Amino acid sequence: KRNLLYAALILAIVAGLSSCFHDHDIHVRVNNDEDVYRMRASFDEDLSDDVQKLINNHLRKHRSHAVVTVFTDKEITLDDGTSFYIKARPGKLKIKLDRTENPEEGSEAVIEMCDEIKDMLVSRDNNE
Repeated sequence: KRNLLYAALILAIVAGLSSCFHDHDIHVRVNNDEDVYRMRASFDEDLSDDVQKLINNHLRKHRSHAVVTVFTDKEITLDDGTSFYIKARPGKLKIKLDRTENPEEGSEAVIEMCDEIKDMLVSRDNNE
């Protein structure tokens, strides 16, 4: 019985320690069809500020007055009238763009931003 108790204690300690380390898994899923573009990403929470900065740089480039924070849940409109939905949380990002309601150039700009986010996340993951 004592050995079983020690084994259970060791397993509990190992499980507790393993939950203290960051998970560096990055998952990016893109659904891109004629009508709607969707991007969902999950990543290490430590990268949230970098994702936020990349998005805000893109928004400034398109003269949008919107600002994305680590906690965002809103519709954003660019200077050309392109609008898209974004939801950001630490380590999570969702972007949805309805192509049927937006100009082609604006849609491509949002998709380009998403590609930059994906590339940045993948490059950071490969450097770890």
